[in-house]
Amino acid sequence: MKNLIFTLILLITAIGCSSQSSSNEPKGEKVLLISFDGFRYDYLTKTETPNFDKLVEAGVISDGLIPIFPSKTFPNHYAIATGLYPENNGFVGNNMYDPDMDERFAIRNRDAVENPEWYQGEPIWNTVEKAGKNAGTMFWVGSEAPIQDLRPTFWKKYDESMGDSARIDSVISWMTLNNENEIDLATLYFHFVDTQGHRFGPDSDELVEAVKKADELVGYLMQRLEESDLSAITNTMIVSDHGMAAVSRKRMVVLDDIIDPEDLEMIAFSPVIMADVKDDEKIDEIYQALKVNEEHYKVYLKDEIPERYHLKNHARIPELTIVADLGYTINTQEVFDARPEYPSGGTHGFDNQEKEMHALFVAAGPDFKKGFRMKTFENVHLYELMTHLLSIEPAKTDGSLDSVSVMLN
Repeated sequence: MKNLIFTLILLITAIGCSSQSSSNEPKGEKVLLISFDGFRYDYLTKTETPNFDKLVEAGVISDGLIPIFPSKTFPNHYAIATGLYPENNGFVGNNMYDPDMDERFAIRNRDAVENPEWYQGEPIWNTVEKAGKNAGTMFWVGSEAPIQDLRPTFWKKYDESMGDSARIDSVISWMTLNNENEIDLATLYFHFVDTQGHRFGPDSDELVEAVKKADELVGYLMQRLEESDLSAITNTMIVSDHGMAAVSRKRMVVLDDIIDPEDLEMIAFSPVIMADVKDDEKIDEIYQALKVNEEHYKVYLKDEIPERYHLKNHARIPELTIVADLGYTINTQEVFDARPEYPSGGTHGFDNQEKEMHALFVAAGPDFKKGFRMKTFENVHLYELMTHLLSIEPAKTDGSLDSVSVMLN
């Protein structure tokens, strides 16, 4: 009798554990990742956003999404894609120099953008394809290069002129092919919020109009998902890469007042200057001059860069990094004189702890809680979240599912 009771207890326990385990397994079949470049965490409070509101009511919104440093477009989109900090995925800025390759990277250099040597780590679309599923990327940083000699099932070369609704229609078609090429992971990218933030600033009427346009696109996207019978099986995440801060000529740091800019080999530019010193014997002299006059900026030698930036342990980091305080612009007198309207509007790239640099995160779908407000979290956790939602094995990352699992059912 005791053996029978013991067996029944084990059986009941096993059934309970199995039931608990299965309840945590993702219900959704697809993931849709959308980026509105430059959409600051608080932009939804600037105007009426009925479509975003519906999504938030049906899912999750966070108090903010913390970008990696520098809070620039290319490094952050690639950090989201790989779950890695810059020193581990190699993407340390929009502009970089690699001493081993002896080449420079710039975001408008097509040869560099399409060269897989610049991209380290494993992007989410590669993880998906390796798992036997399909990915389709509509304009995501890194997806134009054959990283690890792989490409997504569908991908597009960046074309800013492509209509916003057409981008949505293309992705929806990839998700509903009903054949072996139908995709399980889709990405979408929109640039116009960032553009207006740069031109007119984060508090402008033009920025508000861009937020309204984004809301209309979200409405159209939700309509297309519903019409295509995708809503019930798709976990949708809307993110941004960084926020935006106002800049003006009232907040300038002129390098010429401190050092001779000709002594520097400039690699990245305001608000985070990355540079080598042309004459090795002058490194200490230039550093000390910058350090003594440290006002409205911070200067670091490579080995002094704060650990929280996760930046210094890579060959692409030069000898000097100068980080302007929030809202300040640091540049040469020549640049300021040549551009009398510069700086104006808004920019980003500042310390990622600054709240103005924090980005948007909204998510909804079968595996997200409803009406849940999430605390601020780092964007490197999104890769692990996506692999979980797709039930695939992640590559090694700097993020963790545990950091964001509270938002899941």
